[in-house]
Parts: sequence; structure tokens; C-alpha cells
Amino acid sequence: MLLLMLPNSVLADHGPKKMWKRQIQPYFTAHKTKKMGPFPIHVHSHGQETSLSVPRKNNRDFDKIFKDKVNLAALLRKDGQITYAHFNKKRGIDENTLMHGMSMSKTALAAAVGSLICNGQIKSLTETMGTYSPILKRTPYADVSIKNVLQMNSGVSPLNDRGKKKANRMAMGIAEFEGKADLVAAVNMFNKTLRKQGTQHNYHTADPFALSVLITDITSKPASQVFYENIYTAFAKSGQIHWAADKKGYTVSQARLVMKAADWSGFGQYILDEIKAGSCIGSFFEEGRKNAVSTTRRNVKYGYQFWVYKINGESVITMTGHGGFFNILSQQKNKVLSIFSVDEHYKAGNLFSDLPKIVSPVMK
Repeated sequence: MLLLMLPNSVLADHGPKKMWKRQIQPYFTAHKTKKMGPFPIHVHSHGQETSLSVPRKNNRDFDKIFKDKVNLAALLRKDGQITYAHFNKKRGIDENTLMHGMSMSKTALAAAVGSLICNGQIKSLTETMGTYSPILKRTPYADVSIKNVLQMNSGVSPLNDRGKKKANRMAMGIAEFEGKADLVAAVNMFNKTLRKQGTQHNYHTADPFALSVLITDITSKPASQVFYENIYTAFAKSGQIHWAADKKGYTVSQARLVMKAADWSGFGQYILDEIKAGSCIGSFFEEGRKNAVSTTRRNVKYGYQFWVYKINGESVITMTGHGGFFNILSQQKNKVLSIFSVDEHYKAGNLFSDLPKIVSPVMK
């Protein structure tokens, strides 16, 4: 019954073979080929490519969960150190494989917004999108608070994923929009206020797309560059990220951020470290966790472009991505569990509906 309460955007809409072919494998080289299937795409790359070395750390109990045919990689950090690492050798996955983070990318987008609060370019999350963005001032987002958009509580996005797939294709410039990638046009698809803002969480592409426009209107930089300069370089001494863009340079922000598995894990540790330090960006994420809003999912809330699961009695920041991608952050244990998959259906259970039960032993 619980599966019926999950939004369609959370569950894989195709099997592991199609997931691998469409959403995983192309991103290994998309920054070089600038292609997604037969379609030309735009990709922004930031930083310099470096080779990583992650020691293989084994744990028989954890292997029972993660040595599953649908798992691509799993990393566990404890107190900042990787204490468990599994990579799917049969699929050619290792520590230098580029991983499309799916909707975990949304949390990187939120971090970019948070960094603008911390450097004073945004005064308050209670201010409206239209205050900072001339483009959004001409849309229903004009009077919506930045906070409500971060929480996917704008009242602008249609229910039941309506318009989502078309907007994604439009922003990427694929299928009928080949050669016409236009994220602003995708935002403009949603031209009505459908609900009072702040009254109903609705997980949808529209809100992260609007945040991408907001960031660029404030900084004159793509959201990918703001994330790289303000966040990535704070936790990675070196390395490179790739993030899809439209033809005008706007970051396609609902997904499409590509980093190595250790970087995704490092991003999670960075958030924990900043929360512990009581820094501005740490306070941003902690505020998002504490003030997370109710969703249609039982015992799962939504913060600032991340979910909040209850695991071992703790409300934990949880980045999730289509098909079984997770970054689970425990403040109490100072642990980060990063999971990359081609399907959420593990032998141990369904990662989305059974996550607390599956990862409880790992996060103790």
C-alpha cells in the first residue's frame, strides 16, 4: 500500500536495463560527446579532472545489502573517513566513474541558493522570487517566497506530474525540442497560480527550474558555476563537475549534475560538518531539516530540495534520485551513506518504501 503513496517521479518508470542505457551510461561521457542519445545537448564543466583512489573497505553485513545486481556503488563515511566502499565491477564502475546524481542534484541547487544567503546576495528566504529575478517577476513565481520554492510548496506546479516530462525535454533540448533547449520557456509553461503558496507540497520540475533562473538572474552565472565556486571547492581540494545546461546557459537543475561517487559522499559530509560548525550554510541546511513540510509520503518530509527520513529515530537529511540514488546524512552518528543504483528494488527491499529498515543496521 505504501508504494501507492509515492509520487511517480520517485519510482523508476522503466527497468534497470533502460535506466542504465538512458540515465547512467550516457553521463559517463556526455561532457565530451555533448550528446544524449541522438540529441545534441549543452553541458557546463567546472574544475580539472583528477584521478581518485578509494581504498576498498569490506563489511560482510553491508555486502549482504549492497552486493546486489542493481547496485552500482555504495560508500559509507564515518567521522569523515570512508569505512565501506563497494563498486560494481561487472558494470565497470570504480571510484573514477562519473555518476549522474539524478534528483540528488536538487540538493546541490539548494546549496547554491544557500550560498547566496551567506554572501548577502539574498537577504532572506522570506523574500519573493520576483524581488531578485526580472524574468520570474513576469511569471506566477513573482510573489512566491524563495523558501516556499525550496520546499516545493510554490502553488505554481501542477499536481500529478502534469507537464513535467515535456518541461524536462524542453529544457534539455531533446526529442521535439532538439536544438531548442530553453529552461526559461520550460518555466513559462507553468503560467498559473494553482494553489495558495505554502499549503501543499508538490514534487515537480517547475520549482527547481525557477530556482535555476533565480540564481542566474542574481549572479549572472549558471547555477552549476555557483555550486562549484561556493560549495564544491569547499569540500573537494580538486576535481571536476559536469551539469547539463540549456542553449542560453541556464543550468538544467532538476537533475543532471555529474560527479564521482566520492564527491557525492564528500558533499554529504560537507553538509554535516557545516551544521556541526554552526556556519551560515550549515544553519541553512539545519533550518531546512527542522522546518521540513509534510508530504504525501508516510513519515517522510521535505526540506530545502531534500527529503527528511526518520532512520533509527533520527530525522535525517536524505538526498534521493530516480531509480535508487541516495545520500543519507546522520548528524547523531556523523555518517554519510551514499547509494547508486539502476533500480530501487533490492533483494533487501525497496529503497524508497523500505529505506529506514534496509539502512538501519548501516547507520547505527
